[in-house]
Amino acid sequence: MFTNHKLAKSVRLACAFGAAASIALSGNVYAQEDADTEDEKVEKIEVTGSRLLSNPNIAAATPVLSVSGAEAAARGNLRVEDFVNVLPQVFAGQASEVSNGATGTATLNLRGLGANRTLVLIDGKRLPYGSSGTAAANVDLVPTQMLERVDILTGGASAVYGSDAVGGVANFILRDDFEGIEFGGQFSSNYADNDNGLYEGVLNAGNQPVPGSTMDGDETLIYTMFGASTGDGKGNVTIYASYEDRNEIVQADRIFSACTLGQSSGASSFEGLGCVGSANFRLFGGPGGFAFQEENGNIIPYAGGPSQTFNFGAQNFFQRPSERYHFYAKGDYDLTENLEAYADFSFINNTSNAQIAPSASFGIGAYDINCGNPLIQGNDGIAFTEIFGCSADDIASDAIVSGITASHRNVEGGPRDSRLENSTWRFVGGLKGFIDDTWSWNLFGQISETRDQSASTNDFVVANLQQALLATTDADGNVVCTDQSGGCVPYNIFQRPGGESQVTQDQLDFIQGIGIVNGETSQKVFGADIQANLGDYGIQLPTADDGIGLLMGVEYRKDTLASSPDEISQIQGGGFTGVGGATLAVEGSIEVREFFLETQIPLLSDAPFAEQLVLSAQYRFSDYDANGNGTSNSFDTNAYGYQLSWTPVEDVKLRAQFQRAVRAPNVIDLFTGQNTGLPNLSPKGTDASGEQLYDPCAGSNPLASLETCARTGVTAAQYGSILDVISGQTQSLTGGNPNLSPETADTVTFGAVITPESIEGLSISIDYFDIKVDDAISAGIPAQTIFDNCLETGDPTFCGLITRSSAGSLAAGTFGVGFQQTNLNIATLETSGVDLQVGYNFDTELGNIKLDYAATLLDALDTVPFPGGDAVECAGFFGNACGAPNPEYRHRFMATWNTELDIDITATWRHFGATDNDDEGDTLETGFNAINYLDISATYYMSDNFELTLGALNLLGEQPPVYSGAGPALGNGNTYPTVYDTSTNFFAGLRGRF
Repeated sequence: MFTNHKLAKSVRLACAFGAAASIALSGNVYAQEDADTEDEKVEKIEVTGSRLLSNPNIAAATPVLSVSGAEAAARGNLRVEDFVNVLPQVFAGQASEVSNGATGTATLNLRGLGANRTLVLIDGKRLPYGSSGTAAANVDLVPTQMLERVDILTGGASAVYGSDAVGGVANFILRDDFEGIEFGGQFSSNYADNDNGLYEGVLNAGNQPVPGSTMDGDETLIYTMFGASTGDGKGNVTIYASYEDRNEIVQADRIFSACTLGQSSGASSFEGLGCVGSANFRLFGGPGGFAFQEENGNIIPYAGGPSQTFNFGAQNFFQRPSERYHFYAKGDYDLTENLEAYADFSFINNTSNAQIAPSASFGIGAYDINCGNPLIQGNDGIAFTEIFGCSADDIASDAIVSGITASHRNVEGGPRDSRLENSTWRFVGGLKGFIDDTWSWNLFGQISETRDQSASTNDFVVANLQQALLATTDADGNVVCTDQSGGCVPYNIFQRPGGESQVTQDQLDFIQGIGIVNGETSQKVFGADIQANLGDYGIQLPTADDGIGLLMGVEYRKDTLASSPDEISQIQGGGFTGVGGATLAVEGSIEVREFFLETQIPLLSDAPFAEQLVLSAQYRFSDYDANGNGTSNSFDTNAYGYQLSWTPVEDVKLRAQFQRAVRAPNVIDLFTGQNTGLPNLSPKGTDASGEQLYDPCAGSNPLASLETCARTGVTAAQYGSILDVISGQTQSLTGGNPNLSPETADTVTFGAVITPESIEGLSISIDYFDIKVDDAISAGIPAQTIFDNCLETGDPTFCGLITRSSAGSLAAGTFGVGFQQTNLNIATLETSGVDLQVGYNFDTELGNIKLDYAATLLDALDTVPFPGGDAVECAGFFGNACGAPNPEYRHRFMATWNTELDIDITATWRHFGATDNDDEGDTLETGFNAINYLDISATYYMSDNFELTLGALNLLGEQPPVYSGAGPALGNGNTYPTVYDTSTNFFAGLRGRF
């Protein structure tokens, strides 16, 4: 397997370097001087951030935040993402609160550098791709009730674990050697009082329903765990199984999300906000301009605003309903005194539904219509024939007019729904043992497979819709399709007699379709390492008490991915109207062969001002081969790191490290075909009529001059009559790039751990971190950056990436319109800040008290989108450029009181600092205030075998901050529900142990 010439050469060089370094630093080889020392056995442990089995007396140099799994039970967190997301190092990622843009998985995003730059492990072994649509690991695979602890490691660790460990590593350590039976269950529900005068006023002004107080989003979990040791005491097996059912939360049931907000000063607005919704409602357009169909069928000029737009947000899910089955088994057995076999097997099946607003016949200027169509004749108000540019001769000859807009919201068919199913099995097995008292080894293999399916319903098939818009009259006077193949039924969105829609079920049956995407991924990993404490051979510095540790290993990994959409979904521009573009097939694989090396060198022991001084170093060489969609790519990477740990006095430990980490491009980065995306633009202000504009060149009263707008492709004839970007959602041309190269990242950390002997139970750690990612893979230049730079400078570098429609619009719906954004190694990412952790455990007359404080002070979170570009500074900001809020200060403070009355009481204070809108031109929604959440729970130990936990998350019912520009995927319902709570969650859990 390891026959590659470059790899073999690297192994030889690294081995030579490791041996030379060990001998050079050892000075002289000393025989053991004390027989008693030879007999001493020091327990070795594996810590996150190193594969070396470390002497626990040697201080770790890598900053790691460890959180007990017991905290999840005390806080009522059933899902791992809910448990981990409260930590200040973790930023928003995919979760159950995502609907539009949901992948059906849950991801972690450490340091805000992206979930694909976070490496997730279970018991030190990496997880596979989350699905065929996302390479980021799916943390749904972690069984929360089996969790012993989670270790969050800051920054790069690729030299130890391989690719993707850029923003950090999350290592989930599971309970082992469990004996007995444990079972339990939990029920929770969410309460919202919906008391907010501002949003009540907005809803009333927009003539929208105002929700009252409600309980919803019920969730139920039951689980059992069985563990037994063998009679000879040499082995143990632990088996876990759970079932979870979660109900939906609909945005209509929250007062701040019951309508789609936008900045507005019109008659239907309140305090500068209105239910602006989407123009894709009953919108028609053509050479005669744009018009709106009123409820009674009358056609009037389109002016925008709440009265002429559709409230699309109300039917979206705030929490996706889901059902999950989870099984996990792990075991180990000592085959001999020096040989242990171990194995893990897990399976999970998760199904959820992502509901969003009804589809529409989306597309500005996207359709044809025949002028003799009987459904467009003789209507009230502005004539359809006038709007579509049909002359009398055109009507008589039944001429076909191209480039018309007939955007009708499918309220008759109901909301769009995507059923997302994800099933994963994973097996890990291996042998580990000791050759003698000095050398130990580990040999392992792991195999996993994920199958996922997305089935989208209640969407329009573009070809069928177009066929249904072309109608005529048959010999019997019936309105029929001009092409009646396939059972075509004319789509009658043009007539509303008595205010009643004429869209019937047989019409919907013809134009609606189901889009199905089947995908699968697999991962195979095989590895081996061998390590030794060379101090047993006397290889150590004369100034140190401990010997040099050395580890060498090899690893092979292959990830494959295949995604197979149905034929309609793959049609260029999108076979369905409501998906924003084609869903293309992707198939590929990446193989990597690696060699790695670690060493730990104690430099000083028991010296003045140096009770301990230890140098550690790691190196990994990786050789990649990538193949997919008929193309291939090969590259190699070098990752390395070194750390210094210094204990000047027993109470203080100082640490510093440098890490060069890498992220290799994955199958999705490399081999996704050219497609259409849906980025969001920020509001640019309100025009003279009080309506919000995302495109400053749109509307009858554009915010930008003709000269400025001409830079973006606007003609003089178009200026003053351009349809705005609907709800801020524009369009882009996206796609993979088989010639991508790996990202590289440098991490620098330094800090201190203080454990004062005079204050028993107190521990304080403070660490500075700086992570810089070069050649970051990005979907080109962000649309907002392209647009802003073109408007301001007219630079063809940016303006050449913009394509407007024939009518001048940047609205989504017409293939080829929008911004060019294909994958490139083009961006630079950087973040820096300070982590602070304080733990204090002390006894009182009333019981034991544990205090746990973790905070991050974020100094920088910058993106340079292209070489030479200005940095987009996101520390302390949110918005279209920065996405979800990135507060400069955030903390989680947890206090637990173990009373003398068989009751434990836990309170958690979560704080998110204030953030500003990254759009300085927005004078209404300028920022979010700081927000504080109080979570509280109590556990009553009813007997030796049973315990009852009651609690509430967000006890005080804080409502989330609201931003009308919060778009998918992480923006949802005018806020960011993966960051902020949308209600109070009450939970009750029961657990039994025997």
